[in-house]
Amino acid sequence: MVGRSLKASQAGIIKANSALNTKFQGSRERLAADVSTTNNSKNKGITLQPIHKFFTGKTVDKPYFIGICKALELEWQEIIAESAPKNQSQPETKNQEKSSEKISDINELMQQVRQHCCDKIQHLYSKIRLLNLQQIDVDKLYVDVYVLEKLSSVCFATIPELLKDSNLRDDFNRFGLGQRGKRSPGFEIANKYPRLMVLGKPGSGKSTFLRHLAVDCCKGQFQPDLIPILIELRSIKTASQFDLLKYIHGEFDLSDEEQTKQILKQGKVLILLDGLDEVPSQSRRDVQNHISEFSHDYYKNRFILTCRTQTTEYTLPTFDYVEVADFNKEQVENFAQNWFATSVQTSEEGEKLKEDFIEKLRQNKQIADLAVTPILLSLTCWVFSELKDLPSRRSQLYTRGLNLLLQQWDEQRGINREFGSERYRKLLPQEKQKLLSYVAHRKFEQEQFVLFEENEFQRYIAEYLKDISTEDSKQVLKAIEAQHGLFIERAQGIYSFSHLTFQEYLTAQYIIDYQQVENLVTEHLTDERWREVFLLVADLKGENAGDMLLLMQKEAQKYINTPKLQELLRWADEVTAGSAGDVNPVGKRALALAIAHTNTYANTYGYDYENTYDYDYANTYVNTYADAIANADLHAYADAIATAGFNVYANLDALDLSIVGPYEIADAIANGYADAINLTRELEKLKIFNNFNSTELIKQLEAQESHIFDEKQPQKERQKFAESLQESLLNAFNLTQEKVDLSRDEISRLENYLYANSLIIECKQAAVEVPSKIWEAIEERMLLIDK
Repeated sequence: MVGRSLKASQAGIIKANSALNTKFQGSRERLAADVSTTNNSKNKGITLQPIHKFFTGKTVDKPYFIGICKALELEWQEIIAESAPKNQSQPETKNQEKSSEKISDINELMQQVRQHCCDKIQHLYSKIRLLNLQQIDVDKLYVDVYVLEKLSSVCFATIPELLKDSNLRDDFNRFGLGQRGKRSPGFEIANKYPRLMVLGKPGSGKSTFLRHLAVDCCKGQFQPDLIPILIELRSIKTASQFDLLKYIHGEFDLSDEEQTKQILKQGKVLILLDGLDEVPSQSRRDVQNHISEFSHDYYKNRFILTCRTQTTEYTLPTFDYVEVADFNKEQVENFAQNWFATSVQTSEEGEKLKEDFIEKLRQNKQIADLAVTPILLSLTCWVFSELKDLPSRRSQLYTRGLNLLLQQWDEQRGINREFGSERYRKLLPQEKQKLLSYVAHRKFEQEQFVLFEENEFQRYIAEYLKDISTEDSKQVLKAIEAQHGLFIERAQGIYSFSHLTFQEYLTAQYIIDYQQVENLVTEHLTDERWREVFLLVADLKGENAGDMLLLMQKEAQKYINTPKLQELLRWADEVTAGSAGDVNPVGKRALALAIAHTNTYANTYGYDYENTYDYDYANTYVNTYADAIANADLHAYADAIATAGFNVYANLDALDLSIVGPYEIADAIANGYADAINLTRELEKLKIFNNFNSTELIKQLEAQESHIFDEKQPQKERQKFAESLQESLLNAFNLTQEKVDLSRDEISRLENYLYANSLIIECKQAAVEVPSKIWEAIEERMLLIDK
């Protein structure tokens, strides 16, 4: 039988709290206004007293109980506490009565405390502030954090081991064992481990992750039976004032500290501690020891602590360590979707902005590689929302990002760090950036330009600051590592910049600051790993980049100072000058050199009768000829120049030779004779060449296409066919065997020359504002012998 009064079970109260948060945003007042105690839904509204009694496990009149459950959309029969029938009950002893009362009192107390703490958390932490100062719900913006279950900074490795089978540029983000661990959802890991230390770079989402856990705990979606407490450790000024028991007791708002201890002994608290690295350095050891002792005394509770990855000298032996991973592509899209949805009026506008943003990221790998943490992705979204585009000059975004990491991120949250030596603390942000520029440039000059050993890093710091001891330089390293997130420890004692983009940008900044542009050009013009540095130097110089481009053009001429190469350039000019095609003259010369390069490369490397069947040579020859045409976007002649320097055996995808405009010839590399024939016909229409003899060439290509080679055929027949094909190609473009008979050294020089000219064009595009008169003069001389 069910009596006139009912009370909720402990499990029922948990369900009711979850429903209260879902339907009424945790407001008991709104629930009271929605409760009806009759069948007439118009008669709604009760006082708060029965609501409070319901959620604290006290008896409530049946009509009120059923009405509350109905408003919460719960079945009241599933919420009530079971009681034994009277005819089965046995008289309780006094001890049993006291024990029952005690358990009931504790459960009631925990519900009161949980509601009090959740009200505070919902009020203080349910929203986060974006970089543009807009506030949004934490669960609307933030996507799942993923963590790495192996911590790089506690793994032993050597630089050769980290570099084994790696490409310094392509594998940059995979150096270090921490990058190779299993990725797991953050909530899954938080549920799995009762004591967890979450490490991450500045702005990687550690604090937001804790807020998300706290809010979801209040909603009943994460550890719903626990009382969440979120403590921001940056509020600690001295270790003497930090007492976890007193702090938690204050948060519980109870009159008797013994009640707080009783709840802790029951293991009913989720203790979230944010920012061990933000505790003043002189107090951090004591605070860490206090947390360790407290987690030992009240071991039944759950603890989650966050700290910057670089501040790991303070370890907690009983905690499991995980490391926040960078966003993957799906997470970047989710984050952008949520970010833009908060800044527009309709979901359609937000979706359109997100799609445009993701497309721009796909077109700009360097920015995409950088925008993989919440702070830098948020910065990129913010800039995009203002401009409706990514900045035309990448340096603008990188400057903002560096300034954010060096200064603003801590300032916005009121953190004054005291890491490092007195010497470093006195440096202004601009001086700190110059120090980092020096270190970046010193390392980038080396063949192995990514990984630092600790003593190497200290040496560069001492070189720059000059009046600093070895011990102080070590403290500076630790300060840079811990404060700014610009360096990460890949393994014990082995460091790198957190992003190769930042290292390249800082290297470029050093070259500008110390007027090293001429040295950059003379020493590294054709070294492809310096390409991004060249582009960033041009970007930073902007309208003053003209002198740099002139230097590059002058240096490029040194690669063609042989008679044969100069003759080839004269040929490219003669066969295209004044032709009827509507293509820029340098674009015409670029395509001519692309076709000439096909002949010279195949002639030197493919025509080997001892090791290659002649039809193999012919196949290579015709395919590379087709490549040269198919990848030449004649209006965007930079692509034609880049194509001219290709290695016929290399993967051409890296050149990103897109084809656009009315003169599109093909959108992929031609791999067959049919393609070559069609492309030859298209080439004839474009009228790039004077006196282009396409008829005989197409005839030869059609014959080659239909000819079935057999290795049993006589060598003379195969050789004759290959020579006939080459003769047709040479005649079609008014070339001679002598012109294309280059040595391997000359081919290498030609490729370097073409690469340098392609880089000049890319640098001009990066600079954006080069005066038109300077550029016209450079363009007019491009791919010509300097007279």
